[in-house]
Amino acid sequence: MSVDLQDRVRKVKGQASRNVNGEALIVLTQRRHLHRLNAVGTRVWECCHERRVSDIVAVIVSEFEVQPEAAERDVCAFLDNLRELGAVEIERGDA
Repeated sequence: MSVDLQDRVRKVKGQASRNVNGEALIVLTQRRHLHRLNAVGTRVWECCHERRVSDIVAVIVSEFEVQPEAAERDVCAFLDNLRELGAVEIERGDA
């Protein structure tokens, strides 16, 4: 399942995270792994509260120097990666 702009995303409960010097550190509890995010990844992570992917993309476009098409592609791929890691859940937009 690839992430779509109309999907909703939320953090999986039980994941611990902290912002340290502008970078999010996420403890993936089931994998016993620490994942460090850059500034853009941190901002996407901060937006993962029952929001549509399209809304997250709009935040990234407004706050970083990136073209909308590139932001859509990269945010969807990043969220798909976070889903595979077990950090976020994706709710289909057509559900």
